[in-house]
Parts: sequence; structure tokens; C-alpha cells
Amino acid sequence: MTPAALERLAGLVEVRKARDLARLEGLVAEDRRLEADIAALAATGASDLAEAETLPLVQQGLRARWADARIRAARARRAGLAAAIRAARAAAVQSLGKHRALEDLVARADRDARRARAARAERDAPAGGNGGAV
Repeated sequence: MTPAALERLAGLVEVRKARDLARLEGLVAEDRRLEADIAALAATGASDLAEAETLPLVQQGLRARWADARIRAARARRAGLAAAIRAARAAAVQSLGKHRALEDLVARADRDARRARAARAERDAPAGGNGGAV
């Protein structure tokens, strides 16, 4: 492949790398948000106990069941996200590796093209080394 063709291919690989990294970042951000939601919901019981004088026991029980249900749902979603994060991380690592390998190929092709031009220039240069003057 020519250096120009490799550079075009590198551009496509760069787009794929950016896409894979963005997907991974989105999944990790969602996982962190769910983790924060779980922590906030877990604190609901403690805050209800602090407000025990103003919040009836029946209301505290309802809120505790609601918080528990939300925590279970968030944990289930996080469990599902874990597999997606592993897959996205593997895809991102693969994309980064392809991008790095292609960058190396582009650099090598550029270096080879420079050497070929230099060899051609030396081969086509007039003999005698004095610029053709006699």
C-alpha cells in the first residue's frame, strides 16, 4: 500500500477508535451514575430514621420498600452493564492496537518512500560528483 492509502486507512481506524472509546466511556459513566444512585437510595433509610418524629412508620416502610426495589433494579442494570463494559473495553483495546499498528505502518511507508526517493536521486545524479562541470 502507498503511504497515502495507509493514511486514509488510518483515518478510518481513528474514527473507529474514537467510536469504541466513546462507547466505553458512556457505559462506564452510566455504571458510575448507577453506583451513585444506589448509594443515595441506601441512605434513604437513614434519613427516614432521622425524621422519625415527622414521618409515620407506615410511610417509612413504604419508602424503604420503594428504595429496596430501586436498588435491586439498579444492581441488576449494573450487572448487565458489567458484561457490556468488558466487551467495550476489549473492543477499545483492539481498536487502539490497530491504530497504533497502522501508525507504525504509515511511518515505515513514509521512511521507505524517502529512502527510495533518495536512492533514485543518487542514482539519477550526474556522474563525477561535481555537478556536471568539466
